[in-house]
Amino acid sequence: MPESPHLSAIFPELYKKPNPIIEPNSPLIVTSSLLHLEEVQMLAIDGGMEPRIDPNTKIRMYGAIGGLSVLSKVRMTNPKDYSKLLWTPCKEIPVWVGAVSYEDSLDELLGVVDLTRFGDAIVEKGNATALLTLSEIIQLFRSGVIKSNLRVSEVGSVIFSISSDADLLDALKLMFEKRIRRVFLESQKQRSRPCYLSSRSIIRFLFSPQRLEIAKQNPEEWAQAKVRDLQFRESKVIFDGKTINQAAQELGNSVDDCLVCEESQKVVTRWDLVMKPWKSREYSFGWGS
Repeated sequence: MPESPHLSAIFPELYKKPNPIIEPNSPLIVTSSLLHLEEVQMLAIDGGMEPRIDPNTKIRMYGAIGGLSVLSKVRMTNPKDYSKLLWTPCKEIPVWVGAVSYEDSLDELLGVVDLTRFGDAIVEKGNATALLTLSEIIQLFRSGVIKSNLRVSEVGSVIFSISSDADLLDALKLMFEKRIRRVFLESQKQRSRPCYLSSRSIIRFLFSPQRLEIAKQNPEEWAQAKVRDLQFRESKVIFDGKTINQAAQELGNSVDDCLVCEESQKVVTRWDLVMKPWKSREYSFGWGS
């Protein structure tokens, strides 16, 4: 297998893209209202929170706020404390994202992603930092920089479904118990484009003007909703025999997008397309195709 390329070689424009940040005292109600934006996958906390070294992995970690970290707090909070949660400074509820150097290899980056279980990592270049996500790595499969002959049915994950009559908090519980970011709607599993609810959909719902008005008037009812009240997305169906590179071409550009295997009925996400070939060592590096 060819040597894993350096991040600086395959992501030359990394430090030219915007890197959204938030102040450590920004309340959750403000911070989370940004997380539903398509271009925002993680918000780094700027100032007042020094990076730290994880004692177990020895990885340098940066404080940040992400959708799943917010939803975890929602799930664990008593409804009578929702109002307090919404005004909690983000510095009190951070997650810690792993970091690598800009001169490290793609293999080293994916190793950090695998250990931290985030689809994001901080890339350091002197005093500058940038966020690198699985969305950027998918582009490497599209361009042929990374190649894999694995089929989508070999990397797909089990679909978990829920009734439209279920409570929103039950959907959250399922997501965290199964460590997934999407649940499919039971009544529509046989559709040509099965519908699903994503963690981002829940963030978008909870921090919409309508729900925040409910939080203002009746805080305990803020997260009291049914699955059917939320906006679902449609997946794209893909032939089981297509390769990882072909799937990368068919996957949409939205962070929420996923594919569903036509025969095996497995869901294929960015994590599946990037991390599973890497972990099985079923990939190679090239420079275009």
